[in-house]
Amino acid sequence: MKEKSKSSQQMKNNADMDLSQRLEAFETLQLKDDAAEVLKQALQLANDCQQVRKYDTAIAVLNKILLSQDASQNAVVQMALGVAYWEKAQLQKALNYFEEALTLFKETHDEVGEAAILSIVGVTFWRKCDWNKALDILRSTSRKNYNADHRFISLYGAFDRGIAALQNRVRMGRELQKPLKILQPLFALCALYWVMQNEDQFRACLDESTRLAEQLGEADILRVVKDLQIMAN
Repeated sequence: MKEKSKSSQQMKNNADMDLSQRLEAFETLQLKDDAAEVLKQALQLANDCQQVRKYDTAIAVLNKILLSQDASQNAVVQMALGVAYWEKAQLQKALNYFEEALTLFKETHDEVGEAAILSIVGVTFWRKCDWNKALDILRSTSRKNYNADHRFISLYGAFDRGIAALQNRVRMGRELQKPLKILQPLFALCALYWVMQNEDQFRACLDESTRLAEQLGEADILRVVKDLQIMAN
């Protein structure tokens, strides 16, 4: 057990060292004039920081490139900052950044950017159990495929991490054999699978959520399930 613990700690130390070196390299990169490369490196670095829960470091990296004269770049950075605060569980601050980013995406006629913003705003209200507002927002998205767009690497990184955390909670609920502890994270997964366009997992989660909600008499969830089924069809 001690050997395993030492090995895990060594891996963490190596990861921290690598991140520190990349942060130093990023400072040097900013001296160059290649704005596109600086943006790309900043977004990747911020996402990697969030992967290891260094949210404040990610925010610091993004703030360094926030005051660009390019509205399109600022929209992407504002969104990435919102995602960092979202993962930090500061939802209202995240929503403020998302609102700024959405305004800029609309000004620059970036429909993919708008869809990406609306997806996480919808999931945010779902996370707050404001399901009706979340559904209204998710209905309005065009579900454009932004998953392959490097500008939104922190967004789908956050979604992937959110899915993994919720899946773990579902597993714990199954181990405890407590239907409510299964239903809550399972129903939360529905929104994430929807925006990630994972149709099979969305249907599976929705079906099981329906069965559990019926078993537990969760009328509010059952009402939302019907709306989700209509939206999906």
